[in-house]
Amino acid sequence: MAEHDLFLYAFLACFALNFLIERGLSILNARYVAARRGQIPAELQNVVDAKVYERSIDYALARARFGHVSALFDAGLTLSFLLSGFIPILYNIISMGVDDELWQGVFLLFIFSLLNGVLHLPFSIYSTFRIESRFGFNKTSFGTFVLDRIKGLVLSVVLGVPFLYALLALVLRSGPLWWLWSALFVIGFQFLLMILFPLIIAPFFNTFTPLQDGNLKRQLEALAQKCGFATRGIFVVDGSKRSAHSNAYFTGLGKARRIVIFDTLMEQLTSAELTAVLAHEIGHFKRKHIVKSLMISCAMSLLGFYILGWLIDWSPMYQAFGLAVPLPAKGLLAFMLILPSFTFWVEPFMSLLSRKHEYEADAFAREQVGSPEPLAGALLKLFEKNLSTLTPHPAFSAWHYSHPTLLERLRALRK
Repeated sequence: MAEHDLFLYAFLACFALNFLIERGLSILNARYVAARRGQIPAELQNVVDAKVYERSIDYALARARFGHVSALFDAGLTLSFLLSGFIPILYNIISMGVDDELWQGVFLLFIFSLLNGVLHLPFSIYSTFRIESRFGFNKTSFGTFVLDRIKGLVLSVVLGVPFLYALLALVLRSGPLWWLWSALFVIGFQFLLMILFPLIIAPFFNTFTPLQDGNLKRQLEALAQKCGFATRGIFVVDGSKRSAHSNAYFTGLGKARRIVIFDTLMEQLTSAELTAVLAHEIGHFKRKHIVKSLMISCAMSLLGFYILGWLIDWSPMYQAFGLAVPLPAKGLLAFMLILPSFTFWVEPFMSLLSRKHEYEADAFAREQVGSPEPLAGALLKLFEKNLSTLTPHPAFSAWHYSHPTLLERLRALRK
């Protein structure tokens, strides 16, 4: 058997295995959740409202049904891109109007990304205006939805095109160690985005208002000072402009860090609960979860580019997908499409690490506020307002969940 055939069959086998595992887990979880109607866990029977619990099940099942259709479309689209000859056809069309190989590659990657986004647009519209609206979460007008996409396109041109040009220039012109320089460039660009996000990118989409003076601000600032958490300020973001979902986070690097609270969260939680939520977020920083995540991300980038450095001139990969002669832009695009099929098994390990970090951040918050109850109260309200799944199948949550379930977090908090 030829090398390119062997590579193609290996990809198809991993692709099919990934698809079957993902859909199998989703079906298993949907049946498990549906079978627990009217069965609120004993520990929460006097705390969780029965109607909210039933509605959370309906929401989970609606998302699962949508996920099946979306996943089937994604699978068909990926195979079509790789096996139909679409990539070389698109490249040839671009080559007719662009002579420079570097710009040919930039246009190939940018147009492909743009086309992929357009093809997924109907799913975003359905999810936002059908499912999220049905359950009372969507606050986005169609005009805001369209404007967000236009803004995203502007950012893609302003940031994405220079990024692609610089990346392909390194691939083509930086010698045998191009994969190393490319990886370091991507890592550096990620850090740049972390700096730009709170200052330029996020305000491009939302309005950030400094938290008004008052008891809440004093409590949050006192907590940050007590924890040695330097920040440029506490801001409220108009998340209600798009969704009733709520969140809080900190963003930025070094002393430029900002604490951000959704206005929806401000309406839902008490001052004590908000303080506990902020203590949880600071816990991620103090327990060095952010640093660890960045180190893992950097290591994965280096490994990914090292593998790409071996594959990009490997003819069997191009022959397997009908890409004709090896060209960096084609190889990079094919690599991005085939990589998830070979690395899907990493997800449960990353989910496990993330859940460990969440437990540690919860414990930190409990220590800082002196009691588990403020954070427990916040988690219960967030379950109610966000219709989180209370009883997912253990296998599904182990594979996908970046956070422990509500019941798991409450048990750990109150140990």
